[in-house]
Amino acid sequence: MRKLRKSLRNLFRSKAQEKKIYQEKLGKVQVISERDFALVSYEKDGAFDYETYRQIQTEGNKRKLDGVFVQEDVIREIAAYGQEHGHVRAVICHGTRNGAEQRFFKAALPDVSVIGTEISDTATQFPDTVEWDFHVMNEDWRDKFDILYSNSWDHSYDPKLLFRVWSACIAPGGLMALEHSGRHEPKAVNPLDPFGVTFDGLVTLVADNPDLALEKILDVSAKRRVRVALFRKTA
Repeated sequence: MRKLRKSLRNLFRSKAQEKKIYQEKLGKVQVISERDFALVSYEKDGAFDYETYRQIQTEGNKRKLDGVFVQEDVIREIAAYGQEHGHVRAVICHGTRNGAEQRFFKAALPDVSVIGTEISDTATQFPDTVEWDFHVMNEDWRDKFDILYSNSWDHSYDPKLLFRVWSACIAPGGLMALEHSGRHEPKAVNPLDPFGVTFDGLVTLVADNPDLALEKILDVSAKRRVRVALFRKTA
């Protein structure tokens, strides 16, 4: 119980701190809202403030460094589906904080290469983790991964760019696995988690990429019920 209270204090303190940084740099939090999505804007005087975005992401990472959002049961189901419906040789997980995703995939797929990315400089503290902004294309990763997984896509400042870059990293015939829960809904956006969208809106947005087609929706009732949209790369 004491550990839970400490975790909750850190969670709320981090949101307050991130909002404070945003307001000091950009003023009142600006949210662009449509019917099925919301996006916090990082623009000031018509220009995108990347340094503020990165600072907030790094601060949030460090304050929640010991927390684990991903559930191992979810990773097991994704890994099992990938094996049953194709060949899995390489996996990448985006926005992995302390590397739990990599650990869970390696346990489920012992002979598979697994790496993760994290924008914060804490990335070097954890095995199989690369310090990297997941919006940026790494040419060494083009057409490389048989599974790309993330529950952190809501940290994106430009989701259309994000999913285009991620698609390019998936091997032909590979899978993009995107986890969705109540924490990814439009009402949940804040400076640390700037993008929120309904599940149907997420499916529509990703499927706009001509190389990706929705193949399966996993409904996983673990400690927290989540849905995972699985998109197959067709070319």
